[in-house]
Amino acid sequence: MRAILAGILLACAAPAHAEAGGPYIPAALAIPAVASRPEAFVPDGFSLESQVEGDLGLAGQGVAQVYRNAEGRRALLLGARGAQGFQATGWGFVLPCATCGVDLPPERNLELAIRQQRVVVIDRSLSASEQISTSAELTLSYDSAERRWWLQSLRQLTVFERTGEAEESRIDYETGTTRDAVGRYDGQVFFAESVRSEQIAPQKLPLDGLTLY
Repeated sequence: MRAILAGILLACAAPAHAEAGGPYIPAALAIPAVASRPEAFVPDGFSLESQVEGDLGLAGQGVAQVYRNAEGRRALLLGARGAQGFQATGWGFVLPCATCGVDLPPERNLELAIRQQRVVVIDRSLSASEQISTSAELTLSYDSAERRWWLQSLRQLTVFERTGEAEESRIDYETGTTRDAVGRYDGQVFFAESVRSEQIAPQKLPLDGLTLY
């Protein structure tokens, strides 16, 4: 998962998983906009895989949808359902592909949630032979003034099952605060034993400018 962190820090120029990376595919209609249904914004070849609903601070019921194509590439559509139809506010490729979980099946390598008006993407992978599990939690926040979604923060956890050791990295892109820690993970909670914090320049990373997969 360090590839994800490094890729984002390097202006998101490199895909997180080389075997899944691809060019940015724009939405079928310009975003932000309103259409009768969310599928109107989805390019040909993608079909709905899953969705979650919640409060995104938008007018109407907030919706985060996962779309997937035949190659297993996934895209994220964000918006809200209202009286006028579906208001699309974001589209991008920050979701792990169907095979990116390595030894995890597609239904277990991605978790999507809406928390405190933010969208949280959890990308998981497991190497059974090396007994290493990894997860990356990306938090997206919406700027109503700019009408755009931004990557707010990233938390990355790597667990070495054989030794019980774990490494955690956190970065807040709005403040530029980073934290790297080494410790242990009990299956639910990470306990840091050594911590290194750093301050970098804040970054504004838009959802529609990220092509991680």
